[in-house]
Amino acid sequence: MSRPADSSVAEIAVVIVTYQSAADLSACVGSLAAAAGPHPLEAVVVDNASRDESVEIARDLGVKVIENHTNEGLSRAINRGVAATSAPWLLVANPDTRLAPGAVTRLLETGAADERIGCVGPRLLNPDGSRYPTGRRFPSLLVGSVHAVVAPFWPTNPATRRYHMVEVDRHAPVEVDWVSGACMLIRRSAFEAVGGFDPAYFMYFEEMDFCLRLARTGWRVIFDPLATVEHTVGGSTRSAPYRKVVNHHRSALRFYCRRYAHDPRLLLAPVVAVSLLLRALASIGRTWVGRRGTPSHQSGTHAPTDA
Repeated sequence: MSRPADSSVAEIAVVIVTYQSAADLSACVGSLAAAAGPHPLEAVVVDNASRDESVEIARDLGVKVIENHTNEGLSRAINRGVAATSAPWLLVANPDTRLAPGAVTRLLETGAADERIGCVGPRLLNPDGSRYPTGRRFPSLLVGSVHAVVAPFWPTNPATRRYHMVEVDRHAPVEVDWVSGACMLIRRSAFEAVGGFDPAYFMYFEEMDFCLRLARTGWRVIFDPLATVEHTVGGSTRSAPYRKVVNHHRSALRFYCRRYAHDPRLLLAPVVAVSLLLRALASIGRTWVGRRGTPSHQSGTHAPTDA
């Protein structure tokens, strides 16, 4: 990817956080130039102490690299990458994404259409072409609980459909509560207004929390289906499925407490904590059984069980 020698002329700063991402990084970075079109980019890869060749690959690709000596988590790493850039727009992308030609240009046009828009997310597709759910509502306690319990067995249940905003017309940009952090374009002034990502989230729910704080300070979050990005779900967590489960449920509890900090429903936090603990234990059990019972366990390559 070509980028300006002087990053001060860049329109968009791309921040990619890597952890064991050697298999994905080249394709992600390689897709950026065509995705941004005429808009100049500056790019930084923040590596969270990968043990593979992520850092070497990033350097060979010609992007700026920041090496963390320990895995500081996704939120801290994003904030560190943003601090090393200066462009007015931020593109936060997972290394396991591939951006379609013109995708960033489209996101930028949508974001610039209204100065109150703080964040825009694209349509996300799984590698098989199916839609990955993004552009969602903040789940209520009831909807979130039913979704968590029922969705693995009944994906089209009413709670999940409401959470995923299935009834909303997705043929044009639409305002939503939050978009997936796999790829999101953020106005720098909005990022700075809310203090960036909360570093207390090691991984998971950090983008939901970020969008919640945007909404509470008057910024709009938009889902734009006309910008397309392919996402290989879980690409950076292949080697740590158990940690994925723990972080997912711990972050879910933190988000619940953040959302209802000034609401009587905060009193239910201990009940929510116990429920999340039981669900985490069940998910860890399913992951353990799956890893022992599949051929991939013998070969040393493991696909994490969805939490």
